[in-house]
Amino acid sequence: MAPGRKKGQPLVSVRTARCAIRTPQRGVPTNAGTGVKLARKDAVPVFSGLNLVGGLVFGSIGFVAFVYGKRMHVWKPMFLGLALMVYPYFVENDIAMFAIGVLGTAALFLFRD
Repeated sequence: MAPGRKKGQPLVSVRTARCAIRTPQRGVPTNAGTGVKLARKDAVPVFSGLNLVGGLVFGSIGFVAFVYGKRMHVWKPMFLGLALMVYPYFVENDIAMFAIGVLGTAALFLFRD
């Protein structure tokens, strides 16, 4: 118990708590709408189950290609692997994700030397 406080007495008086809340003054703009704009559903990417599985599959293929290219000192599979690892973070559409992933995986086999 805090010194100088009686049993059952609140830590902060009601008067002090009311003074801490500031009411907006007339003519002064408030930032009340800012939180609403940030919390819109459109601002957050939507990841479906198929999108997550595609990201895991093509990200894994990209990781293997990146490690292979780095160990063999070959830049083509290294950069293609990096692209395969990163692109799922920017693509929301499932069909587009699988199309880009298949093309990237095919590019690993077509552009090898």
